[in-house]
Amino acid sequence: MTAIAFAALLIAATILIHYEILRFTSRGATDLHVHPRMRLWMMLTAAVISHVLHVALYACTYILLEDVFEVGAIAGPKAGKFDDAFYFSITSYTTLGIGDLYPTGQIRLLSGVEALNGLVMVTWTASMTYLHMERFWTIHLTDNRGSDE
Repeated sequence: MTAIAFAALLIAATILIHYEILRFTSRGATDLHVHPRMRLWMMLTAAVISHVLHVALYACTYILLEDVFEVGAIAGPKAGKFDDAFYFSITSYTTLGIGDLYPTGQIRLLSGVEALNGLVMVTWTASMTYLHMERFWTIHLTDNRGSDE
């Protein structure tokens, strides 16, 4: 099945992208001499960028599966090929699933995998955010010598 092969590739790609972005940002946030709030801002901004890249990869794959492999489609009201694919992808990735656009054919399988993949990636981001907040919060309190700023 074409969708299963793409699902495996997309899972590997999203793990690699997320890992590298979080690793790079984590190292940068630790090495830079910036306010702890800025470090957290950097981490969260990088994580959002990573998630948007994941959604865009899935959107491009939906278009590829629909136009090139012809194994399914994103059905419903049409606005534009990439716009629809990106919108559908972000509602799948976040498990929002609004339903005005819906998958047909093998794309149904990929959208289900995307929901699971998105859940794992968002949870990973939450865990990293917690770990960084815990570490940088201590630095923040030490830097301000007990002030509640």
